[in-house]
Amino acid sequence: MKYLVVDDEPIARRRIQRLLGEFEALECIGEAPDGQQAVELVERLKPELVFLDISMPEMDGIELGKHLRENNANLKLVYVTAYPEHALKAYQIFASGYLVKPVDRSQISELLNHLFPDSLAKLQYQVGHDIRWVNVPDIVIAQTDDRYTHIYFEGGDALIDMPLKKLLSDYPHHFVQVHRNTIVKKASIVKLESCEGGHRVVLNGLAEPVQVSRRAYASLKTVF
Repeated sequence: MKYLVVDDEPIARRRIQRLLGEFEALECIGEAPDGQQAVELVERLKPELVFLDISMPEMDGIELGKHLRENNANLKLVYVTAYPEHALKAYQIFASGYLVKPVDRSQISELLNHLFPDSLAKLQYQVGHDIRWVNVPDIVIAQTDDRYTHIYFEGGDALIDMPLKKLLSDYPHHFVQVHRNTIVKKASIVKLESCEGGHRVVLNGLAEPVQVSRRAYASLKTVF
């Protein structure tokens, strides 16, 4: 996902890039110190997302935002500014977000998960003394395992301290429930089938089908 940073302060541009650099799905394709350069870069590089300041010389962030929105209807604009009082003006030009400096990682993460549900989300798990992360889009199956949830993803599996119900409610675009104790990745479903003794779902990349409850089968038939 390509983004552009627009701010007249080099330190502010670097800070935003450093925060966004923690999200693997994002790629910075350019930065601009003023509105005119921003317009040129957007036209040439076609980013999907622009982080921009309000207070800039010549063309301020509101004026820049109006120009960008008029010419790029699908472009998402996120204001990162020290001036909270301009939020209403920003949203009047259909800004996608408004962050007040100083900005931290949690604010960025919350905003990105709101703008791009599931696609940038990560879950934490532990291996020995090491803390590791898995991208939610990589999780194929999650099952209840005593007090924990057992997740399976490409390259491995792990236990996480998050109830299956919360995992499903937090990422409804990604998961679908197939059994009381099992949810699976929607995009991985290849086939829903009946077999002797019940129903099951075939998932892309997995040799063994996953059991489907009678109740889940009825709703899955409607969806798929």
